[in-house]
Amino acid sequence: MEIRELEYFLACCETGSFTAAARKAHIVQSAMSSAIARLERDLGVALFDRSVTPVAVTEHGDALRTAAQRVLNAVRSARDEVHAVSGRVRGTVVLGSTFSTGPLDLATVLTGLRTRHPEVVVQLRQSSEGSTGNLRAILDGSLDIALTASGERPPDGIVLRPLIEEPLVFACRADHPLAGRATITPSDLSAESILRFPPGWGMRHAVDRVLGPAQAATEVADYALMAKLVGAGFGTTLMPASAAGTGDGLCVIPLDAPDLMWQLSAAVSSRRRPAAATEALLDALGYAANDAANSRN
Repeated sequence: MEIRELEYFLACCETGSFTAAARKAHIVQSAMSSAIARLERDLGVALFDRSVTPVAVTEHGDALRTAAQRVLNAVRSARDEVHAVSGRVRGTVVLGSTFSTGPLDLATVLTGLRTRHPEVVVQLRQSSEGSTGNLRAILDGSLDIALTASGERPPDGIVLRPLIEEPLVFACRADHPLAGRATITPSDLSAESILRFPPGWGMRHAVDRVLGPAQAATEVADYALMAKLVGAGFGTTLMPASAAGTGDGLCVIPLDAPDLMWQLSAAVSSRRRPAAATEALLDALGYAANDAANSRN
């Protein structure tokens, strides 16, 4: 079993196609198929079900996927540590991000990191399952850092590094009956049709904490679209202050619930030592969070 074969195997898992995996690895499709066949002969099991499209990972393949990711993480970390001894920080960091990072300017973070450490490559990912999906990816090793707004206690094997927090606000149309209020309390919203993020997103957890769970809520996983819907009179919502913006006809009112905050944290594995490149990005996120907090004070 060779490191390159494990890399090819993971590419097939990600793409669901030997042809697409070959393109990603910059090899011909026949070489990809041969590498997977050698790996299967070596292990004595089928790793993919080739009778379906896209190809499906078998039970044995699923077990190898987790182990292969650990092996490649260890190899990458070893290479990075060797270079770090000579003062060079290099390597790839896979960062899972939320749709909104609040006052933290992620573009500035990544630009500054590239200036300081030009050999660090950041691969940005977004999960359709929000913070829940990002945290699961930290556990299986497919993410190095996950930006998460989940207010729940993280699962075992994950540690959170708090970055920034900001209050929730109530957003409604300018002609809404509550639009003239200086502040809004949770009890004022009992009759409101509140737009919410889908389950798994940190913002959904925050709103459910304020208003209680809702089985029939309209779910929107996009702050910009949510603001447009509110402005069109489709409903009202709660969101972080920085995400509310000032859309046409939109009224934003502070929520009188100081203990209910939107919180952004960087999640990392407690079972794997972060590589030098990962630590460099964590430091950059921390500095940016401090700058954002100071600018508001």
